Amino acid sequence: MLKGIKSLFAEIFKKKKINVFLLFFLISFVVWTLVKLANTYTDTVVMKVVYANLADDKILLGGDESMLQVQVKTTGFRMLRQKFFTKEVEVDLNKVSKANKENTFYVLADAAVNKHLYQEIEILKVSPDTLFFTLGKNKTKRVPVIHQLELEFEKGYNLYDSLRVAPEFIDISGPEDVVDEVKVVYTEIKQLEAINTDIDLTLQLLKNDSLKRLTYAQPTVKAIAKVDKYTEGKLSIPLQVQNLPQGYSIKLFPKEVSVTFTTNVSDFNEITQNDFTMYCDYNDVKNTNASFFIPKLAKFPTSLKSYRIENKKINFLIKK
Repeated sequence: MLKGIKSLFAEIFKKKKINVFLLFFLISFVVWTLVKLANTYTDTVVMKVVYANLADDKILLGGDESMLQVQVKTTGFRMLRQKFFTKEVEVDLNKVSKANKENTFYVLADAAVNKHLYQEIEILKVSPDTLFFTLGKNKTKRVPVIHQLELEFEKGYNLYDSLRVAPEFIDISGPEDVVDEVKVVYTEIKQLEAINTDIDLTLQLLKNDSLKRLTYAQPTVKAIAKVDKYTEGKLSIPLQVQNLPQGYSIKLFPKEVSVTFTTNVSDFNEITQNDFTMYCDYNDVKNTNASFFIPKLAKFPTSLKSYRIENKKINFLIKK
């Protein structure tokens, strides 16, 4: 038992020695770090260039540099703070100088950088030493949107009405020369198959390489359409005769013409004989040896998807 007690005290003493060592090591490391950070160093800080106060009628066409390499001299404390907390250089576009080249401006890099450095940091060198950039005229124009949807319907289905893009027009903005060339904006190409329900899609607006500098008022549009079942119907339509001279009578064989049509199921029961007007024109056979008319459809419902006149020739007998 005495042996066990001795062993326990030895273990505790050993751990105490280790903990004291770690504590002194940590204190030494902190003191060493503080001493080092108090020293003066020369190093390079990378800073991103951002532009501010761009006028509404102007557009930044591009700058030669988007990053600055800033060589500075300061204490380790300030160097760390500069590297971790201030990473951008703001260029005020209201306070820039005009270069000799048209629409080109510049600002001295060290003057821009100096506003974004902490106190007691000495600038040794800035690369590049001058920032050049081009300002162009910004223009906005409204253009139509053209969808590029390919539609394939399930058998027995079709559009109830035309497919609609919303919005139909969008505003585009950018360099004047680029905007002037744009007449329409296209959506992404998409193919839909076996359609049997209403269409409600979000489509991305396309930008090819020449349009990369443009800004769209919105990146997407909606494609909307009502889809309905369609069916086939058939009606007999009475024939009329136009331009028959006075004092003449005419008999037609047959007197009615069959019209076969397709339409949406929801409209089918609304379509009647009175929605159609079919006629033969006497002027078509006047002063000819023709023995028949070709019937013409003058009026029909707008809801028809297609129609077919069954009787292609109408015989007639004319009397004075």
